[in-house]
Amino acid sequence: MSQITEITEEKSTVLVVSKKDHQFVQLLKHELKKYKADVFFSPTIPRDLSKFEYCFLINEERLLKKSLFPAGKKMALIFINNFHQARAAVKYYQDSSIKIISITGDKITQNHIDKLLWFAFSQTKESFLHFTAPKNAAIKKSAWNFSKFRMPSKKKLFLFVFILFLFLHLAFIPPLFVSSFLFYQAADSFKGNNFSKSEKFLDFGGISFSLAKKISSVPRSTFLFFSSTLLEDVFDINEKAYITIQKSLKLQENIKEAMIIILKPDRTSEEKKLLLLRIDTIKKDIDSIEENVSSLTQKLPSQLSSLQNIKKDLTLSLDLISRLKPILQNIDSLLAKNSEKTYLLLFANNMELRPGGGFIGSFGLLQIKDYSIEKIKIYDVYDADGQLIAHVEPPAAISKYLGQPHWFLRDSAFSPDFLENYAQAKYFLEKEMGFTNFSGSFLITTSAIQYILGAFDELYLPDFKEKVNQKNFYLKTQYYSEKNFFPGSIQKKNFLSSLTQSILLDLKNASSVKLTKEFKKSLDEKQIVMYFDDPKLQKIIDSFYWSGRTIKPACAPDVENCITDYIFPIDANLGINKANFFVNRSLDLKIKIDPQGRLHNTFSIVFNNDSQDVFPGGTYRNYFQLYLPRNSLIKTITIDGVLVEDFIEENDQYKKIGLLLEIKPKTIAELKINYELAGYLQKGKNVYQLIMQKQIGASNSDFVMREILPDNIRLLNQNFSALVRNDQIIYNTNLSADKIFFVELIKE
Repeated sequence: MSQITEITEEKSTVLVVSKKDHQFVQLLKHELKKYKADVFFSPTIPRDLSKFEYCFLINEERLLKKSLFPAGKKMALIFINNFHQARAAVKYYQDSSIKIISITGDKITQNHIDKLLWFAFSQTKESFLHFTAPKNAAIKKSAWNFSKFRMPSKKKLFLFVFILFLFLHLAFIPPLFVSSFLFYQAADSFKGNNFSKSEKFLDFGGISFSLAKKISSVPRSTFLFFSSTLLEDVFDINEKAYITIQKSLKLQENIKEAMIIILKPDRTSEEKKLLLLRIDTIKKDIDSIEENVSSLTQKLPSQLSSLQNIKKDLTLSLDLISRLKPILQNIDSLLAKNSEKTYLLLFANNMELRPGGGFIGSFGLLQIKDYSIEKIKIYDVYDADGQLIAHVEPPAAISKYLGQPHWFLRDSAFSPDFLENYAQAKYFLEKEMGFTNFSGSFLITTSAIQYILGAFDELYLPDFKEKVNQKNFYLKTQYYSEKNFFPGSIQKKNFLSSLTQSILLDLKNASSVKLTKEFKKSLDEKQIVMYFDDPKLQKIIDSFYWSGRTIKPACAPDVENCITDYIFPIDANLGINKANFFVNRSLDLKIKIDPQGRLHNTFSIVFNNDSQDVFPGGTYRNYFQLYLPRNSLIKTITIDGVLVEDFIEENDQYKKIGLLLEIKPKTIAELKINYELAGYLQKGKNVYQLIMQKQIGASNSDFVMREILPDNIRLLNQNFSALVRNDQIIYNTNLSADKIFFVELIKE
């Protein structure tokens, strides 16, 4: 039998309160709307219930005060599957007209709703209704049937354990391999100056490496248990590679930003503080990089040929860092902290080679004030030489072979020692233009500028409407130097000034890493030499052989029975051309030791003049000098087998030989000098020391050294990798810098 419920008033307002709008609530609202009632739903009880004729409160957790329910309104509290709370409500509201309805079960139907509504709206004095609905069928969980479980066979169990062991010990390999590959790519991109790409590789490699470390705890413990450090070394190499690349990226960015501030003339005090902070960070990063690179060099295995290039790059990086560190420690002096300094810049054209680097075509003044480059002014050399009134006696070779009765700044680089040339240049500039108070000097050759331009893609010179790069620099410079040239013309000066300004303006776009490497290469190859009045800073420059000084040939005090050999070949192009652009030299030294221990040496140079008989080429008119150890005995000098008798010979600190060579275009000439050293080998252990110096501004030359030993003298050791064949020691190298060779011999 179904109950029929009627609502006597039309459009009565009904409130349904439930925290959740579940299926029961939807069914209740649906049935109420059939009776033309306005049904309102709320998850919470409104403050004012008097607006509603009927209120249904579903599953209220707290029993509300009776005073909250307005008189004359029909209230019903419905509890679903909460019989205990329903009984508590009956007891609490027993003296009121509030109806309490309790439903137990889940499948509530329309019939149940009709029964509920009939009870809620009826005039019955009963206040509590309870009915039961069917429950949802419970999901039965089947119990473990241990009777069906069978122990796997020993073979399967062993296989499972073995696979698990392999997985735990090999799972780290893929992410570790990926991280190693990505770190290599990051380093390669860094080397290629693609820093953004390097940073991306490094980030992904870091994620992969972090994963490899997390899952490698088991195999690392196993390796350590068997006293093997192989795995630890692999992880340590990757860790240090990650830190090195990370610090290197940070370093190049800080160097670039520091250079921008240094080149800014109107720098603020805040920018200076930032500069000092960056310099301090650069110092710390260099220390960290040096430590990690040194460790990598030691831990990378030398046996693997694939790692040889990496180890070579790391060794070069260590060498660069070892040079940068002491200079950075003296950066306050170099960049004139809280003071002002002026450095003399001498631009030497080494295509017209002179003993001190080349013909001085231009010079400049570099003014630095408190970590800032205030001004760089470039002058043509004739701006100064045209103002020299007094006579200055030139070196004999200049007056004899160049036909020049006076000595000028342009020819001042006529000593192979830069300090002497710097002193001479200062003398000329004081006499010619009144310039004094220099704090040091840089001599920069044409080749050095060409090296430095390698750090830039291309420079545009708006004054000349020219694009200049590493490949066309010399030809462009030569064109503007010689075009409509006359003493006092300003084309060359203006071209160099414009180029210098373009380099400074475009410095932020250059690769700071490549710029540093090219600058170091220029210093190592003596295409840039420098001198500072600060003795502490100059001592560092001298130790790197960057000051262009002649070396005093002497053995170390603690070395007994030492014979010193010294060879310094020096060219001076006096042909008023740029023939050195086309001239190549190859050097050869044959050392023959007789049974008595005397050393008979033959030093030869082959000159190859590949120029045409037109400017800038032509005949290579070379006043050649050779410095040998003091008291060396000159036996013979020949050119292409013809004996030379017209030469100058001096014996002071060095044995000096000077003679004029003329090598026609498209010809080859060989100069050969036979000499004997003053000392001889003693019985027992001896040391032969050879100092081979490279001329400032000279191009790199092939050098072959051959040492021929008699039967009673044997080789013990040497500081170079030589080919030892029967009684000969043969060594091939490239003379790109000053070199010192040591050979230990024993005489019976």
